[in-house]
Amino acid sequence: MGEEGLSVSQSNLRAVSLFSGIGGFDLGFEAAGIAPVAMCEFDENCQNVLQRHWPTATIHPDVTRLDGADLPSHDILSFGSPCQGLSLAGQRKGIHNDERSSLFFEAIRVIRESREAGNGPEIIIWENVPGALSSGGGEDFWAALNA
Repeated sequence: MGEEGLSVSQSNLRAVSLFSGIGGFDLGFEAAGIAPVAMCEFDENCQNVLQRHWPTATIHPDVTRLDGADLPSHDILSFGSPCQGLSLAGQRKGIHNDERSSLFFEAIRVIRESREAGNGPEIIIWENVPGALSSGGGEDFWAALNA
């Protein structure tokens, strides 16, 4: 940013990631001076990687049991919910008809709970496959936008 603005590296921004994997979003946040404060990842091997790289962050094992009110204060929430139901690999069953891809709505629930509790986020980043724009004749993307 310009001289008048606050650069990201000088910020106090804090981030949460859901469906964290081995921390791709978190690594990017950290490189930009944004502190990863909590993650949610189901896979135990990935949890071990996250814990090793971000020992002070809270790691939650199951998005379906995560209460957004329990998350630390955060400005950004990123998530790459499972894409199988939106891609050719998952036979494009859709966001409502594929139990993996319907976990998208769990992320939305967590976001709402966080906001209702007053702990964030203001910025939401959803990463997914190109099929998210067209599966279900575009209805899946419309459902995501409405959520």
